[in-house]
Amino acid sequence: MWSLLRRDAMTVWQQVELQNRLVYYREIFQKKRLPRYKLARLFHVPIKENKDREELMEIHEHYHEKFKEWLKEKQTMSLEELEKEVFSKHKEEEIENNNYMKLKVMLVKDILSACIFCENMCKANRAEGKIGKCGVDGKAYVSSAFIHMGEESPIVPSGTIFFYGCTMHCQFCQNFDISHEFSFDRFKGRGTSALDLAQTYYTLSKQHARNINFVGGDPTPNLHIILESFLDAQVDLPMLWNSNMYLTETSMKIMSDVFDIWLPDMKYANNECAAKYSKAPKYWDAIQRNMKMIEERGSGEYVIRHLVMPNHTQCCSIPILDWVNENLETPLVNIMAQYHPDYKVLRGEFPEINRRPKTSEMYEVRKHADDLNLYWKSVS
Repeated sequence: MWSLLRRDAMTVWQQVELQNRLVYYREIFQKKRLPRYKLARLFHVPIKENKDREELMEIHEHYHEKFKEWLKEKQTMSLEELEKEVFSKHKEEEIENNNYMKLKVMLVKDILSACIFCENMCKANRAEGKIGKCGVDGKAYVSSAFIHMGEESPIVPSGTIFFYGCTMHCQFCQNFDISHEFSFDRFKGRGTSALDLAQTYYTLSKQHARNINFVGGDPTPNLHIILESFLDAQVDLPMLWNSNMYLTETSMKIMSDVFDIWLPDMKYANNECAAKYSKAPKYWDAIQRNMKMIEERGSGEYVIRHLVMPNHTQCCSIPILDWVNENLETPLVNIMAQYHPDYKVLRGEFPEINRRPKTSEMYEVRKHADDLNLYWKSVS
């Protein structure tokens, strides 16, 4: 049924350029490769519970490169073959208690007590119920979970999970009711557990999801619950990180190698615009670093989303495309025309962006992408 609603989700794979840039992602949902999270929990890492965070991070970084090599070697094996090989060397109970994914969970739970998941680095003790700058405490609060047909053509049908809370405060947010202006007291303490999330993945897989898509708001405040859910998840689907990418370097080091595909937002090409319109200081520094980490440490498979904003072609859109062209290896770019005044802009603030982008602005950005030979048309 979904193929009738979005035929382009099938025909887009006829394009060789796309096939070459989303190889692993496609082979995972075709069941030719295992998702990264399943390999991470079978990769043996000796863990000692009494280590502090610095020591745990040293262990994590020591095994990161080893995991990357092991991933290349083992990802095309069947789960049965891989488990047989792993359990011939280590007892199943030993792997269950000493694996790469469990190490990641230990790290993010430790960080939660003085949270630095995102670049706000508010250090709220979310583990004890304090609310961070993201607007939520240490639990995960799911707004909705459903099969999304409105994502980019290679992504649909997408098993999308929307979380409350966000690490940025975009003044034009189109999801402000779940990002910022929600009555937290209404559901405080009734969050979704890691096991609940794992069950949600299973439910979405039975509805023919092509991936599990973590979004919001932003998924970053829920990093600890999401990674913990990977210890219980059983679906053979790509895990997709759909985010503003305002994560710290620490967060990226921990989570970058267990997600199969990425939908990163690149909104601004300077810190000034980001601070003014999204209250996100040091945004441009963070986004450049994190995009490179997707390629250097992660799967390297992603579709960049750039929302063209009115009066921001020269300060943001054109410089972003130039940076992508000069710094990234295999970018796919969705040049989005969906901006419309919303949230605080619609209430009269920031008149300079209180309109939709002009046709001339969209043409300018798209022509520049063509001049750079960026691959954008089939995903925009």
